[in-house]
Amino acid sequence: MLRTIIRRLLQGLVTMWLVVTVVFVVMRLSGDPVEMLYAGDPRPEAEREKENLRQVLGLTDPLPVQYVSFLAQVVRLDFGQSFVTRRPVMQMIVQTLPYTLRLTVSAFVVAYLIALPLGIMVAVRRNSWLDYGSLVAAMGGVSIPPFWVGLMFILLFALKLDWLPASGVESASAYVLPVIVLAIPRLSFMTRYVRGVMLEVLSTDYLRTARAKGLPEFRVVTGHAVRNTLIPIVTLMGLQLGYLVGGSVIIEQVFGIPGLGHLLVQSIFNRDFPVVQAAVLILSLSIVLANLLTDLTYPYLDPRIAHE
Repeated sequence: MLRTIIRRLLQGLVTMWLVVTVVFVVMRLSGDPVEMLYAGDPRPEAEREKENLRQVLGLTDPLPVQYVSFLAQVVRLDFGQSFVTRRPVMQMIVQTLPYTLRLTVSAFVVAYLIALPLGIMVAVRRNSWLDYGSLVAAMGGVSIPPFWVGLMFILLFALKLDWLPASGVESASAYVLPVIVLAIPRLSFMTRYVRGVMLEVLSTDYLRTARAKGLPEFRVVTGHAVRNTLIPIVTLMGLQLGYLVGGSVIIEQVFGIPGLGHLLVQSIFNRDFPVVQAAVLILSLSIVLANLLTDLTYPYLDPRIAHE
């Protein structure tokens, strides 16, 4: 068991190192951030300012030196100062990250608290009106763009009916619409996936044997079928968390939530290189950590993995 956990942790560290390396390479290939920041600046002293800024950022050093310095910054969680606000980048990340976590975790909980029992229910009642209805609704949920759904929800529930706020984070009710909009695609996809996994398990020989022994159908489903679907379902949950983190970038823009995704978009428009670099890295590492935690749950879900 301990060896399995240690191996997963080492694999997670290697993955994080690869993510940091990819972020470093992509940001360097995107162009000179100083030139983008001073684009169209006609002042004579602009060249001198650009050269000074390059030296401050270490962009004049050889790439290997820049890479080692970048790794050291990541370990220390020190990403310098913002070009625009002149504030420490990590301070800006810490201020905006709670809003993104609140939105993402809430959407994750809502999606899977509904998707898991609903997927099991429609699998047990295969070819019923509930099964067909859920498949049609799930197809629509994964097909309609979330930003359009968000705009329609704002028009209906905020402007027309005046039930909920259209934007902001001043109250818990302000999170209702963005959480629902963010959860709908994941809820739809997960319901279809749980249904497919359950249908496969329900047709296995050992469940037929359990029924032949006279076990009630409820116990067959909850005590045998559900337990054998946990690993693929938990695996997909870890992967889907990445989609939630990525989707929060758009939802935060639509509903005016000052989270990390909103900060990332604004920094891209403002050509704020240090903030963009830090935000992309934090979002990427959060997905890696989510998948690492998913891997660490496997030995508890299936004792055979721990034994191996």
